[in-house]
Amino acid sequence: MTHATSHTCKARHSRCDEKKPVCSNCERLNLECKQSEFIAPSSWNNTPAAEPSPIPEPELTIDEMQLIPVQNQDSSDDTLFMNFEQPASTWDIFRTRIDGLDQVSDESPPNDVFTQLNLAVPRSPLLTSSSSISVEAPISLTAETAFLLQTSTYQLIIPKLTLTSPLLFHCVCAFTAKYLSLSNRRSTNWDPTARHHYGLALHYLIQALNTPSHHHALTATILLSSYEIIAGIASEHHRRHLLGQTMLIKHHNINAQSTGMDKANFWIHVRHEIGFAQTTGRPLILDPEEWNVCWEEGETREDVLGNQVLWILARVLCLIYGDEGSTPSGKRKRIAILQELEEWRSGLSDPFIGIPYGEEDAEGFRKVYFTVTAAAAAAFWYHVTHILLYTEPTLQDESYKPLIQDQAMRLTNIAISEFPDSLRVFATHGLFFAAKHIQGIARKARIWNILKDVEAELGYHTRSMVKRLQDLVEQGS
Repeated sequence: MTHATSHTCKARHSRCDEKKPVCSNCERLNLECKQSEFIAPSSWNNTPAAEPSPIPEPELTIDEMQLIPVQNQDSSDDTLFMNFEQPASTWDIFRTRIDGLDQVSDESPPNDVFTQLNLAVPRSPLLTSSSSISVEAPISLTAETAFLLQTSTYQLIIPKLTLTSPLLFHCVCAFTAKYLSLSNRRSTNWDPTARHHYGLALHYLIQALNTPSHHHALTATILLSSYEIIAGIASEHHRRHLLGQTMLIKHHNINAQSTGMDKANFWIHVRHEIGFAQTTGRPLILDPEEWNVCWEEGETREDVLGNQVLWILARVLCLIYGDEGSTPSGKRKRIAILQELEEWRSGLSDPFIGIPYGEEDAEGFRKVYFTVTAAAAAAFWYHVTHILLYTEPTLQDESYKPLIQDQAMRLTNIAISEFPDSLRVFATHGLFFAAKHIQGIARKARIWNILKDVEAELGYHTRSMVKRLQDLVEQGS
């Protein structure tokens, strides 16, 4: 007789103790425990599903699409991993790799932390089979995984690597499926698929970290970090997760002067750190002084200028939330950075000039158009940086009040315009400060609704952010 083990455990390739009504694994990880049916469909059914229609663009609805059951190289992965304990997150993996990470306090200054840590590659207790899996192997596609890869927003280097790297293949499939599961734009239940690929990606990450080159480990870690951020996994360990990510960056001497995938990884890591710093009110772990930036006078490329304003923003976060934040020397540095911001802005080209269009709404907001998306993002963070310098952690000068309102209005004008989904998620942290400091309950409510829409449409958790803002209003702040 077949036991009714938890379908949740099965999807995560973990042993199930069949405890009722919630098995121990699901109880420990706070997961919904779905019991499997007593009679499960056979995995040996090779009847092909109907071919899906061609996918012309990523937003195609697939509610009626028949997906071929997963019967590719994943099945051998399932067999290999069936008897091993499933790591709960990349944090589980990092704490077995980085000596001292378990003992790190979330209050420890980053420089003190790095003197305590050592990136080691011991044999993992999470995977001890004598069998081996290749971190570089051809990928067999199904209709489902092909759809996930096509829906992914990655367009340049990563798509080419997914067909030879099972690690990146499962990372991309996991993140895309998780995004689909959280988005209200689709009714198909993608969550089991997301957890399936996430579990396999974690195991391949272990294998990658067991090699001297850590091949694709940083790329995978950043992809999995994105997955865990939107899924809300192990949020209490996120700083130590970033520490592990930073250790890989330092170990491989990756910085702003790196090229190719390393450069892309560096700037994505920076964005993760900036978002975390804004959320927690703490300096970045990777000090901007260590980024090894080199800016050329007269630069015109929008992406480079956008990175430059992110570097300024990172320095501001380290200043205002660091030891000098409320000191006279800190105030002098704030003024110097404000001047630096204006010098940056004075050298911008036409694409950075937003063109207002349409009528002002009831709250006085008006949409703006940018010819280049990177320019819109750079302008957005320019305004956020001003607000932080004026107001955080406390108002620096009464004379700043009208300037704060102007910056908050301009920032919100960009946010209500045609802003790509990937930027909308990242922008929520900056919108928090616009909503916090803008005057008028109607304007505040408008920004709250923008944040709520991000969660409703894209699945990125913003409820706690909105709750904090509403609490501030109730407290009269």
